Amino acid sequence: MQQPTLYRRFKIGLLASLLLVLSSSSWAQIYPSKAIRMVVPWPPGTPADVTGRIVAEKMSTSLGQPIVVDNKPGAAGTIGMADALRQPADGYTLYLFSSSTVVAPLLFPTQSINFNQLEPIGHMAWSYNVLVAPVTSALKGPSDIVQAAKGKPGSLSFASGGNGTPAHLAGELFKQQTGTVTTHVPYNQFGLAIGDLIADRTNFMFLTASAAIPQINGGKLKPMAVTGAKRLPALKDVPTMAEQGFGDFVLRSFDGMMVKAGTPKEVVERLNSELNKALNLPDVRERLAALALEPEPMSGAQFGQVIATETDKWQRIGRAAQIKVD
Repeated sequence: MQQPTLYRRFKIGLLASLLLVLSSSSWAQIYPSKAIRMVVPWPPGTPADVTGRIVAEKMSTSLGQPIVVDNKPGAAGTIGMADALRQPADGYTLYLFSSSTVVAPLLFPTQSINFNQLEPIGHMAWSYNVLVAPVTSALKGPSDIVQAAKGKPGSLSFASGGNGTPAHLAGELFKQQTGTVTTHVPYNQFGLAIGDLIADRTNFMFLTASAAIPQINGGKLKPMAVTGAKRLPALKDVPTMAEQGFGDFVLRSFDGMMVKAGTPKEVVERLNSELNKALNLPDVRERLAALALEPEPMSGAQFGQVIATETDKWQRIGRAAQIKVD
């Protein structure tokens, strides 16, 4: 009697294993069978939103299903994150993850924010900031800001799209490295920050290049420096911070895609393949380059390492600045 019982158990185990293999294989074959939603935790028209839409358009064509962009802004990206984490781990909800979200644990220390609940699909593009000022400003470069700020501490102000954003943290890093005192003015709407800077209500801003370029080309803002290690092709006449004596001031931000942890491996790999395929298309690279965005396809594991490294860097700046929600 014992042998048949063991035999039945063996058959049941073998059948379960075969079903698991077939299930994973069939899932990979039929995915996607319906529309995919991409949660963008920033308002429409913001740099991360623009990047996500450019890439999603091409991925939709290749996948044969639409990727519908759903903007869920607020709380440094954590409102959108919470929405994505409430959905099944099936690959039908993507989350756009960026540098602006990595400081969320500092801004909301009482909340349980765990990035390990998300799994990296892949990196999209690097972005850089441009130090800009109103065209009527007497400031011509970062050295002028230092001189004016040290001459009258607290007299200059810099704008950002909110606490913890790259523009805010770039301004804080500038203060830390130069020993100056300037006033941070956060805005809850990105467009208002730019508008008040143009109107000379604030003195300078480390504005994302994709948002700065139209204002520079339109003669509304004055470019003084870029935060990259080298000049940006779209702003080839604008020197880097390093070229102007600020050698340690090199900052870049990332944008990438994530899914809820536990999503089938085959689905994650399919999404990574389609993302990287889209990033390598000549017209996509051309559109991103026009916005001073630098695409860099990666594996999910490579993007995970970027997140770890960038989180450490941005949180160190944030802790030193003692950032908090106003």
